[in-house]
Amino acid sequence: MAEKRALVLGCGGVAGGAWSIAMLEEVEKHLDWPMQSADIFIGTSVGAVLATLLAQGVSVNALVRCQAGQGLQRLWNHDKDTGGALPPLPTLRLQHLNLLRLGLKGEVNALTAAMGLLPTGRAGMSGFTRLIDSVVPAGNWSDHPCTWLMAVDVATGKRVALGRDIINMPMNKAVCASYAVPGWCPPVRWQGKTYLDGGIASPISADFLLGQGVAEAVVIAPMASSRLDSPRHPFSKIERSVRRYMASIVEREVAALRAEGVKVLLLEPGPTDLATFGFNLMNPRSRKQVLRTAFSTRGKTMADAMRLFY
Repeated sequence: MAEKRALVLGCGGVAGGAWSIAMLEEVEKHLDWPMQSADIFIGTSVGAVLATLLAQGVSVNALVRCQAGQGLQRLWNHDKDTGGALPPLPTLRLQHLNLLRLGLKGEVNALTAAMGLLPTGRAGMSGFTRLIDSVVPAGNWSDHPCTWLMAVDVATGKRVALGRDIINMPMNKAVCASYAVPGWCPPVRWQGKTYLDGGIASPISADFLLGQGVAEAVVIAPMASSRLDSPRHPFSKIERSVRRYMASIVEREVAALRAEGVKVLLLEPGPTDLATFGFNLMNPRSRKQVLRTAFSTRGKTMADAMRLFY
């Protein structure tokens, strides 16, 4: 029986999406297998968008061309459809305080609990819906049987794999749920439950591959870095602290996979990439510079990752 391969695409906003696409092209070149042929896709937030497109047969080359304003650009405008550098003024309602309560009881991690203090986002999601509907008919799920998009159930604080644990949610809603960044994008209600961005609990959720018979996993984690830069801006310092915490989650999940015998190729941005990321990964104005930098650093990023892969 053929060995299973998995592709895990993590959260990271607009900048993380651009960086991830550059890494996808590099991985495809080095491993000599098309990314859209993975047996299991796990996508979180912007990773959910990319996982859906790849699972539906969109090539990595098409994603790269889209970043350059070609091909999919007719469906997705990188400079407009993700919104501005700042979110629309959120509502004053704190709809997610249950996450804080769960955190005080020790039932969710500190990051998830902190998200309960953020107001309800109001960013428009029509661009995401239009893009996903262009590859998956509205109301349907992916043709790929194992496309799992990660979200957090606000009532329990637990991660759920939409497409595996919840199997009747339309793909367009699932992508919006996985991308529902607290304070920025609206939560998604479905059949009496409310869902938020899966990245508030784990940047990658690679541990959902445990027990799935996976032999190899490619993990692209734009929100985790084992090598940090030393920014001066106070907001960047805060972002690096969050990133350090997220990196510890990634480290645990990858270690668990390797302990099970899974070969894991883990790609994370390094100091040069982080300098272009800045502190606001949702800012579309940084996307082009992030992409250019990723193209220049990805050879070293891949070389470092490959040393642990083989």
